[in-house]
This record gives sequence, C-alpha cells and structure tokens, in this order.
Amino acid sequence: MSRDLTQTSPEAGPSIPSGHFLSLSPSYASPSSSPSVLPSTSSHLSGGLAPNVASLASADFEVDVRTGFLPATRNLTRLPLEWELWESALDAARGTGENGQLRLQGGGEREKLWRAGIETMGVLDTVGLRSSIRLLRRAHLVLTFLLHFYVHTTPVEPTPRTTPLPIPESISVPLLAISPLLGLPPIVTYSDTVLYNFLAPNPSAELSLATNPPTHVITTFTGTKSEEQFYVISALCEIAGAEALKLMRQSLDELFVADEKALKRLAHYLRKLAVQIDRISDITMSLMKSVDPEEFYHLIRPWFRGGDSDGPQSAGWAFLGVDDDAAGTQAENLADRATADGVRGRLFSGPSAGQSICHSYPPSHSITLNHNPVSTNAGIAPAAETPTAPSRPNEATFVQRMLQYMPLAHRTFLLHLSTHPTPLRPLVEHYARTHPKLAEAYDGALEALKRFREKHMRIVSLYIVQQARRRPSERVRQILGHSEADDNEAEEVKIELGEMRGTGGSPLFKFLKRCRDNTTKAMIGRPAGPGFDLS
Repeated sequence: MSRDLTQTSPEAGPSIPSGHFLSLSPSYASPSSSPSVLPSTSSHLSGGLAPNVASLASADFEVDVRTGFLPATRNLTRLPLEWELWESALDAARGTGENGQLRLQGGGEREKLWRAGIETMGVLDTVGLRSSIRLLRRAHLVLTFLLHFYVHTTPVEPTPRTTPLPIPESISVPLLAISPLLGLPPIVTYSDTVLYNFLAPNPSAELSLATNPPTHVITTFTGTKSEEQFYVISALCEIAGAEALKLMRQSLDELFVADEKALKRLAHYLRKLAVQIDRISDITMSLMKSVDPEEFYHLIRPWFRGGDSDGPQSAGWAFLGVDDDAAGTQAENLADRATADGVRGRLFSGPSAGQSICHSYPPSHSITLNHNPVSTNAGIAPAAETPTAPSRPNEATFVQRMLQYMPLAHRTFLLHLSTHPTPLRPLVEHYARTHPKLAEAYDGALEALKRFREKHMRIVSLYIVQQARRRPSERVRQILGHSEADDNEAEEVKIELGEMRGTGGSPLFKFLKRCRDNTTKAMIGRPAGPGFDLS
C-alpha cells in the first residue's frame, strides 16, 4: 500500500522537506525516458524529476544490492574492432608484443616512435560507444591510459613546465566526447583502475567476496604483480562495502520510525556496521603482504600523476582539437591555468583512493554517521573545513574536489545520503541518556572508522613517506633505466612532510590527520585515545 510521504501528522513521523527526492516524481516514470538514453541521476539535472531510489541500492545510482559500487556485469576486456586502433596502441605501450613496456620519462627510441604514432593516429568516431555503458567505461579506461602513457613517457625537463603539455587530438577529441557521458573528467580515475578494471574467476557466477571475488585486473601500467594486487585489493574493499551499504540502508530506514523497537534495531545495525568497517580495514592492510612498497612508489605511482602534479603553479595539460570550454565541462569546480599565449592547461588530478566511496576515506559511512555532511554544491567536507579563501581559483577542499572524479551516479548517491530528512547524529544525541546502548553503538562505528583511518595512515607511511626518504634500490634503478650509481647519492633524502602531496593533489598528511581527528571529535561519549602520528 502506498502513502503520500509529503503529508505529515503527529502519527506519520517527520515531514519531508520541499524538493526532497521522495516528494518528486520518479525519473523512470517520465514519458521522455528511453532505454537508449543514459538515466538522469540528479534531480536538478532532470527537470525536477528524482532518481528511482526505492532504497540505497538503485540502478539510477549505479549501486547494486550484491556488489555495491562495483559493476554487477562483467567488465569488458577489449573494445570491438571499430576501436581496435586504441587497444593496439595500448598493447604497444604496455609491451604485450615482442617489445618491452614503455619507460617512465624514457625518451628512448621506442618511446619516441610510440608517441609519434599517437600524434599521427586518426581521430576515431565515438557515436557507436553510446549504445552501451560497458563500452563507454572501457573506452574511457583505454583512452585515459593512453593519455598517461603519452604524458609520462615525455622526457623530463630540468625545470617545471611553464606552458601546458599538448595532448594529441587522437586522444583528446574522443576522450572529451565520452567523458561527459560517464560524468568523469578526462584523466585516469579510481573508476578506471578499479571499478571498470577487475575480473572475477567465474564470469558466469555472481560476484561475491566469499565465492567469486575480484582476483585479476585487465589493464595496468607496469605489468607488475604489485600493481595488479593494488587494484584487486581496492576492488575487494568495494565488494565488502556492499554489506556496509545494506546496513546503512537499514539504519536510515529505522530513522523514519524512531520508536522504541526502531532504536534497538538501529543500535544493532550500527554495531554490525562497525564490524564491517573493520573488515574493510583488514582487507586494506593486506596490501602489506601483496604490494611491494618500493615498486609502488617508484614504478607504479608516477604513472598516476595528473596535470596538477607540480602543485598549484603547474602548467597543466592542453587538450588539442576541442573547444576550450569542452575540456572543462566535467570539472566546473576544478582549477585551470591560462598561460600568456592564451593556451589553457587543465589541472586535473590523478587517481586517488579519495575518489572511492568505500575505500580510503569512506564518505558514505561518514555521511550516514553525520559527521561529514555533503554541502549544497555536492562537495563533501566536515563543516568546519569549508574553505573561505581557496588556495587557488575554484579550489574546494580535497574531498569536494575528489567528488568530481567519481561517476556522476555515485556523486548523486552521496548527495542523496546527505539529504536524509532525519539525520542520525542529532537523533543519537537526543536519546543518548535514555538509550546509552545506542550512543555506545554509534561511537563504536566511529571508532571503527577511526581505526580504518589509522591503518590507512600506516600504509601511507610505509608506501610513501619511507620510500620518499630513500633512494631507489639498484633493482628498481635498472627497471627505470638508471642503473649507474650517483656518486653523490645519499642513503636518506631529506623531505618535509608538509610539502608532500598525494596523487589527488592534496597536502597529504595534514588531510589524513584532520580526517582522523574529526572522526574522534564526532564521538558522543568519551573520545578515543591518541592515535598514530606520521610526524
């Protein structure tokens, strides 16, 4: 039996704010909707129509009840023949033929020939890709990997560039055509390396953490086991996050009722959520056994660098052959830099775990627990962290920027979570005295989130801080093509932690500590004790 949720009475519970998704006509009921058109995922982009959100698991959000944010259908391993030219170019870059893989900043004959081939390659039509979301995802992955191979095989200049690095039309034109269809920027993102890049052993069976988990990836930059496992472990975190999504949905459902039985069930769900967050933490820590820290820092991570890798003064990348405005359509809140000659360099950031909903900074958990709300401009940040004076034009907080690197449907999901008419935290505070087990369960979920961030900081310390302070080993130098030892080489490299930036462009450690500390401050009961420190 249906009921009008826009009406309220003392018995009906909380009222629904005007404009909330529950009071709007669903987008799937629109006469103009068509299976051939990608669904609208945001009410302000769909003429006042709301997404189909019978629960937090919704096709409009690209969320599946079984797989969470991972695609429920098998990822494509290769594009059809019409776009074989892209796939062949990627094969050549990855060294899947007779020749070896292209080298970082190599500048050798192989790198020069490959780059010349990209520069003279024709511009392929993208219209046929629009028939399938799977085709679009694979095309974005292939083109952005080609983009990063092209950029990072460019010989390094002695000083930072002052003019944008030009990106050939063969990459920029098709990439800028398909990126808006996915709601992604024209750069490698977490979605490309993880969500659209994993395979499970049994293609005919349902994806499952217990019986058919992600075990392989389709495309890597280095061909190393470390890189593959880095992506696989992230995918395992995502599939584990599906159960957390179920618990969050159940918790939010209880908020509509908020009677005695609902409060008891809510405490139960919060305790289970804490267990699931710890499970994701444990999967994340398995990196220690599967991913070599030196290989990650020196061989893998450099391929991730984006146009902003030299900091706010980066020259960026110039996408040739496209209208200047088109290159920024998916990055309204991202910075760009116009040089003296009028050529605009785009300062997109490389892939980062901050672009994941379930992995490194789980914003869906934070929003559900109401200590990291989503602002009206669809950015996520603790309220106290909203900047009043951005450090560069149009720059929001790191998490707000990372939101722009998620698929549009997933961004809309986070916004939907933040618009729940009955926030969790005020309710727990209201009942903290009369229902202490509820407050204890709430703090327990936040403690699990804090433990997650502590473990992430330990991983960052091992894989970035310690590696940045050391010279690469002879083994790694040989792989990089720098086998001769430097006579002036020191055992340790002096580096300021405050100057280190993540691949997402953030001041890495200030952000990590702030996330950890804000989680502790949000606890209703006693705060947790002092935590892990990187300094």
